[in-house]
Order: sequence, then structure tokens, then C-alpha cells
Amino acid sequence: MILRCLAVGLLAFLSVTAAGPVRALADMPVVKIAVLKFGTVNWLMDTVKSRGLDAEEGFELDVLGLAGKPATDIAFQSGEVDLVVTDWIWALGQRAKGKDLRFSPYLNASGALVTTPDLGGLCALKGKRIGVVGGAKDKSWLILQALAERDCGFDLVRETEALFGAPPLMSRQLTDGAVDAVSTYWHFVAKLEAAGMEQSIRISEALAELGVDPAPPLIGFVWDPARTEQGKSRAFLRAVARAGEILATDDAMWEALRPKMRVKTDAEFVGLRDAYRAGIPDPWTASDTASSRKLYDLLVSLGGPSLVQSTGPFDPDVFNNP
Repeated sequence: MILRCLAVGLLAFLSVTAAGPVRALADMPVVKIAVLKFGTVNWLMDTVKSRGLDAEEGFELDVLGLAGKPATDIAFQSGEVDLVVTDWIWALGQRAKGKDLRFSPYLNASGALVTTPDLGGLCALKGKRIGVVGGAKDKSWLILQALAERDCGFDLVRETEALFGAPPLMSRQLTDGAVDAVSTYWHFVAKLEAAGMEQSIRISEALAELGVDPAPPLIGFVWDPARTEQGKSRAFLRAVARAGEILATDDAMWEALRPKMRVKTDAEFVGLRDAYRAGIPDPWTASDTASSRKLYDLLVSLGGPSLVQSTGPFDPDVFNNP
């Protein structure tokens, strides 16, 4: 009888003890973020969750992976998520519509112009075929046009044949020899280099040539302080900063991420890892805001009235993270 009472008491104690953490977890505020389903930001989000950094900062991270940028933007604008991964140009456009959005950088890895081996630099592209990721108004494509006109003396649009498409398709066009060069995103640059292609010029280098130096981070986390309370956004940013520190130094974390990186070779894996590490941003400063203004002015001069209408005026408060 005594043993039975002790057993019942022990079970009751364990039940209460087990229920405590469950209730505590359930009571944690949830921070929900919309990301591209196969985007590189997932490596950072996986690090936050696998290392328990969200719980340590007092929240539960919920990652919503979607198929494309329009879907992530809609999820954010509809209030389905607290944050979205996008660029501050888009956030400026929303601020022009009266939404007090804020931006914090995620990565400062730059895209690049990649060519077939031994083709030469930007000035060798006259009369060639170029694959362009992101469309005719893609920011990198506009920047390359400006540099070609200044340094090479020709119009990149009129005197080349441009093909527009998704990053994997354009990469395949380059490796198959269907195009001579590709303007693409940083992680596809790393994969193309691993496949034997040559990096001609990084967009950050092109910007420096055009007077925007250092090139500011463009992609980051965007949220609305009116909708996401200050404590939640600060906790999230602390967690991702700690995750960035882990990814900067911890090779074991990268080995854990490798199955999700969709790499085919060791060279691709190392290239992606090292490029990511090189792009981990430092805390935002006034110099970054000044460089962002220069970049905005450059893009407006290149993109014309349609870009101004879609982005609105430059507003430094987008970088003021309360």
C-alpha cells in the first residue's frame, strides 16, 4: 500500500513537472516569418531552431516556406506572418504607401557577372549572348549596363542579346554554352565557379566603380512595428545574429545543413559556405545608410520614372530599428 501511494505520488509529480515546460513553450510568443522555400535564409533559420536560439531568446520561431517572392510579400501584407525576407527598396515602396516598415540586413553577399572560361571582362560582351536573372529591371543588370556604358563605350542592352530566366535555367544555359555570360545571384555564382566558370565582376565591385562604396546590404528582414511588438522583433534579431556567429565559425553546423543545401560536389559545398560566411553583415551604421542613399539614387537614375513610382522617396528611417 505504501509503495502504491509512493508510485501514485511520483507519477503525479512527474506529470506536473512535465506539464510545466509544455505550458511554458505554449505560452511563448510566436514569431512567424515568410521565406522562399529553398532560399539560403533557411540555413540561418535552421540554425536558430536546431540550436534552440529562439527559445533562449523567449520566443518560438515559425518559418513559412513559400514558392516565390510574390507569395512571401502577400503573406506579409495580409498579416499572416510577422516578418518577410526582401530588399529595402521594396520596403521603401511600402513606406511611401504609409506603412512604417523597418529593415535589418540578412546577408551582404553580392551577385556577379559570370562568364565562360577565358571570355574576358565586361567589355568583351559586345555582340555576345547574356543570361539575366531577375528581369529587364533587375538591379544588378541595371548596374552592369551603367558600368559598360561608362567603361566600355557601348549599350549592353542594344549590343548584346539578353535572355531572361530563373537562376537554375540561366546557369544551365551558361554551362551548356548557350550563352556567354550570366548575371546571377551570389549562391549560383558559387556553384558556377565550382563548375569551372569564371567570375568576371561582382556587383559590389561594379558599385564601387560607380561611386557606391562600400556596397550596402540590400536583402534583409522587414517588419511592421505597429504589428509586431518591439520585444518580439528585437528577440528575433538577437537570435539571428547569434546564428550568424555560429555559421561564421562552426563547420559542424554546416555539415548538418549540407543535405538542405542541394549541392552536388564538395567544391559547391565549400564555395557556398565560404561565400555565405564572407557576406555575414556587421551591425548597421550611418555609413551603410549613406551608401544606401547613393545606391538608391543610382538605381533611380538607371531605372527611370517607373522605378521612382514603384519605390517612392528614399527614407533613412527604414533602417531605424526601434
